[in-house]
Amino acid sequence: MRISSYKLNLLLILSSFLGLAISFGNFYLYHFFIFIVIIVWLYQFKCNSYVFNIEFFKNRYIFSLSIFFSWYLLSLIWTPSHVLGLKYIFYIFCGFFLTLNILAVSTNLERLNKIFNLLSVLVFFEIAISLMESFSDFRMPISSYSTISNFFGKDPINLSRTDNIFLYSGINPPTGFRWNTNDLAICMIIIFPFFLCSKKITIKIFGIISITTIIIMSSSRAVFLALILTYFLYLFLIKKQIGTIALIWIVSSVFFLGVIQLSESDNPRINEVANSVEALALYLSGDIDIGGSIEWRRELVLNGLNAFFKSYGLGLGAGGSVAYQELIGPVAGRFTSMHNFWIEILVEGGIIAFLIIIKLLSNLIIGLFIVSRRTENPKLKYYSQSLLLSVISFIPAAIAASSTIYFLPMWILFGFSISVILLAKLHLQ
Repeated sequence: MRISSYKLNLLLILSSFLGLAISFGNFYLYHFFIFIVIIVWLYQFKCNSYVFNIEFFKNRYIFSLSIFFSWYLLSLIWTPSHVLGLKYIFYIFCGFFLTLNILAVSTNLERLNKIFNLLSVLVFFEIAISLMESFSDFRMPISSYSTISNFFGKDPINLSRTDNIFLYSGINPPTGFRWNTNDLAICMIIIFPFFLCSKKITIKIFGIISITTIIIMSSSRAVFLALILTYFLYLFLIKKQIGTIALIWIVSSVFFLGVIQLSESDNPRINEVANSVEALALYLSGDIDIGGSIEWRRELVLNGLNAFFKSYGLGLGAGGSVAYQELIGPVAGRFTSMHNFWIEILVEGGIIAFLIIIKLLSNLIIGLFIVSRRTENPKLKYYSQSLLLSVISFIPAAIAASSTIYFLPMWILFGFSISVILLAKLHLQ
């Protein structure tokens, strides 16, 4: 059976979104398609008389990612663990390869729409599955809470050792396609603006209610705060309703002041609700630290920064943060990942890698903002507005995950954002 290179690249992009949902152990369906696409690319390279077009890499966004990848390759010289270093390089390669494929496919708006429509189908499936996991005993076979995940080469987590805020309430935290609740929440916050900016009321309402519910059920503090930020940015940047923002602040302040007063109510039902809201507010602010989450995250960051300063800003190298933490001993007896993506980049990649990623994100935000203001194309305007909110909200939300270097929706976000900016330039010419 013959299949076109275009369709093969589409399958690779779709498999990347599925991620762990179709996998065995550490081998994803996405890895299979990477292997096939590389073979096809090498064959095309041969058919092109081994001529390589470097114009593709002259794009400033791709150039930044290329330098980022190259710097991590160079860091293998001084990384404390070459095994962990090569593993980290593989993660970056898989993500970078995905971004390149999205750019290779989306050569025009019609193809970009095709990617969006196909991904939208998978998004609706993940939302439906996540809601089922939240309100029933249903579990994805490959889920950290699944009793049969060991049949897929996974080790289910010990529920007694989790730091989930809803663990003792009997509510099931969802994982969707992501295995981990925090990763699912980050994926949802990336998707959320596409519902928020939709012109279709039914789609907008469905997305707002569903994703807000999933994020709350995941109990991810950083993502919940990013969700609030997204709402305000939408009103301020997209709807330009500054008065509405002021009204929300006033209503919210009155509401929480009322909650404080009701916490002393003689009515047990009112008292229970009031104290539950107060407890949630304290959890989000960090005053309640269920499972010591804030404490051990802080310790991981401090250990990493201490190692960073000892490296004189060069960084520990690829995989260095995990290697260093393993050397001095896991935090709380089990944590070695940095659990703060931005600090992780600073600790491992040093000042150079950190500045590269900051520059990339800044360029994406500025580029998407310009497109959202200048383009007359309704599709490009919708994409640019949604992606602008997605990129900004991703920055604080990424703190929730143990690491997002191998979080493939992040690389989809990068590829889609760059594609929209480049296609907008063609339409504006």
